[in-house]
Amino acid sequence: MPQSRREKKDHLIYADVVDSKSKAGVWMGERASFQQKQSQILEAIKDEMNWVELKGAIMVVSTEPAGITLMAPNPTLPGVIVLADGGSPAASAKLQAAGEEAVRRVMAQLGIAEEAA
Repeated sequence: MPQSRREKKDHLIYADVVDSKSKAGVWMGERASFQQKQSQILEAIKDEMNWVELKGAIMVVSTEPAGITLMAPNPTLPGVIVLADGGSPAASAKLQAAGEEAVRRVMAQLGIAEEAA
């Protein structure tokens, strides 16, 4: 019998692995060596933003709008997951859009093609 998903209040910690391609993120059109490309993207983003070191990911700290954005390589799909949490839904949306745009900008600079989700 189907069970409903649990409500996620700890969305930056709890990973939902079902249908992850439709979740927030930027996806690469290239499957070969995608993990190496994920590392390149995250290293280049570090030069552009204030960030906190996390093993295998980066956390961007913002004051305008106030909040955090977590960027991490998807472990099973060729993409970078972007999760944002601000002081309001509008701030979260702004941080999310800025994070995804940063990933897209860096991918373009590195010559890595994006694939539509």
